[in-house]
Amino acid sequence: MNKFLIDRLPDHQEETLLSEIRRVADLIDSEFITISEFDQHARISASGLGQRFGSWSKALQKAGLSHRFCRPTKYFSDEELIEKLQQIATQTCKPYVTKTEFSEHTGIDTTSFLRRFGSWRAALEKAGLQQTPGGKRYTYEECMENLLKVWTHLGRPPEYLEMKALPSTVGPKAYITRWKSWNKALHAFVDKVNSDEPDDPLVSESVKPDTIQAISQKTKSRNSDVDKREIKLGLRYRVLKRDNFKCVLCGRSPAMTPGLELHVDHIRPFSKGGKTVEENLRSTCFACNIGKGASI
Repeated sequence: MNKFLIDRLPDHQEETLLSEIRRVADLIDSEFITISEFDQHARISASGLGQRFGSWSKALQKAGLSHRFCRPTKYFSDEELIEKLQQIATQTCKPYVTKTEFSEHTGIDTTSFLRRFGSWRAALEKAGLQQTPGGKRYTYEECMENLLKVWTHLGRPPEYLEMKALPSTVGPKAYITRWKSWNKALHAFVDKVNSDEPDDPLVSESVKPDTIQAISQKTKSRNSDVDKREIKLGLRYRVLKRDNFKCVLCGRSPAMTPGLELHVDHIRPFSKGGKTVEENLRSTCFACNIGKGASI
């Protein structure tokens, strides 16, 4: 008779997680354990374990099961490997697949891909996929926008490993390359938000004339922003945080509703004289924003 098990773990201590990995491993008859097979039986997802231990392979290694991680590519034809690449891209909702993603989802070693296809790039081309963005140099604005998106999704500052998963489209290494540490990257984001702060410092009589002129120019720039449709990143963040990273109309949040995206839009439409100021902005999901537009 099968033992009765509640569908959640009693806690997330390391030994509890490792025991769960070993329990599921005993249920899987095949020599190698893939993410899809594990998720069918486990009370915690393989991706969650990957975040906890650094990767799915490291989780298996910690549980003493590293020998069940990868099978050689000799067991598969070229066509089967290409099909698996396409399947993983569909599962992860990304136009590319990294070597790590391929191994962790399929349990197949990628070391012989060079002999099979010439390169990982060539394998992706055969599968009709884009190249991995590992070598891409992201701009400052792309990094900041991506961090805002993930911060909004979680409703809090993201952890380093969380930048490897959707909705993030810029990996954590890009932030380390630019800012040298994850902590410095987060501080850079805060500095960016504060740089868009509308409140100007008080100007005392002791301030030099050239400084007063600079502050005056900055004030003029900010005043002109209220007459622009574009909402700066810092202002968007303040509105999202004020609204607790939830849609003010339906109350849903990205943290609780998978696939939900929040936008910051004008309460009084910009086209009808609405200003781009915090008091005239609110956080809404796509569905509510469309509904609002249809009613105007």
